[in-house]
Parts: sequence; structure tokens; C-alpha cells
Amino acid sequence: MVRIINSYMTEADLCEIARVSTGKKSRADEELIRFLIEQQHDSIFEHAVMTFLVEVPIYTARQWQRHRIGSFTEKSGRYSEMEDFELTAGCEPKLKEAINTEMIALFEYYGQLMKDGLKKEEARQVLPLCTLTKFYWSVNLRSLMNFLSNRMDVHAQADILNNARAVYEAFKEKYPNIADAWAERTHALKHFLKEWRAKGERVL
Repeated sequence: MVRIINSYMTEADLCEIARVSTGKKSRADEELIRFLIEQQHDSIFEHAVMTFLVEVPIYTARQWQRHRIGSFTEKSGRYSEMEDFELTAGCEPKLKEAINTEMIALFEYYGQLMKDGLKKEEARQVLPLCTLTKFYWSVNLRSLMNFLSNRMDVHAQADILNNARAVYEAFKEKYPNIADAWAERTHALKHFLKEWRAKGERVL
């Protein structure tokens, strides 16, 4: 689950920031955004920040938090009771049935440990990586685009890929021209790399 909480700066604000370097308005906003993205003048986009509320399994959260250029505030299993779990998107039915049985038993055991007087911070040790967690994520647009480049790639794990797509939809709603220009640049780069690798294979 991904939900946008807030965003700071508009596309118009970012264009005004970009124009401080030249002191003149030679391009319309949409044209300027496209130019900045194409020329990779990405530092401008560090001025804009988006904040999201994210609820995902712990294994997805750990992948997410490898993207260090962002601020995270996460639910604490030391002070809060962990309440549910979620399996990998696309999990095989036979595996899903087996894991579901095991996870239900683990959560029942976790609950019993706390009823028996064990502190939450101790009882949580029995919980698996598919336990759901939630966190707030504040990230500037430059780092957000880097996150999307990695996590919307076809090689990304299904769960974080699906959540990255939800982030992209929110990004595109708030910053449509930036999102479109970024998507075009990313597509063009991937197309170039595919051709370059193909040529390299033919040479070898």
C-alpha cells in the first residue's frame, strides 16, 4: 500500500529555481523541464519533496530503505504490536497455502508469548520477514527518480515493483511534465543500452 501524504514545491516553483542560473525566461515551463531532464540537470529536482505512507512486508521495506537518500520513520515492533503479514505478489498457490499455515501459527504464538508476559520487543523475534510494517518516506524528486529507475525495472522483485508503480502514479499526478520527461529519458537510455550490448555481443 502506498499513499501520498504531501508534496512540497510545484513544477512552476522548480522552473523559477532553475532560471536563477541564467536570470532570464527563454523557455516555457514545460519546455524547460524537458530540457533539464534531457540534459540531466537533476540537482534542480532536489528542491521538491514528496512524503508517502507505505505499508509493505518487512522484506520489501528493507529493499526500499537501501535507497538512503530519503527520510524514513518506521513502525516500531518494540513498542507496537505487529498485526499481520503479506506474502510475495505472485506467490505459487501451493507455497502460499503452506506459508499461510505457518504464518498463522507464528502469529498465534507471538500473541500467546505477550499474553504470557513477554515484552513486545522480545516476542517479535519469532516473526518472519513477511510481517507487515509501515513507514513514512520523505524523498526529493531526484532520489525518487533514482528509486523508480531501479524498482520499476523488470528485474525488480514483484512486491516492490508493484509498489514502485504506485509511487510513480502519485509522482505523475503531482508532477506530470517531470514524470513524462523522466520516463522518456529512461526509455531512451534502456533502448540505447540494449542496442549497445547487442553490438558488443556481435563483436565478441
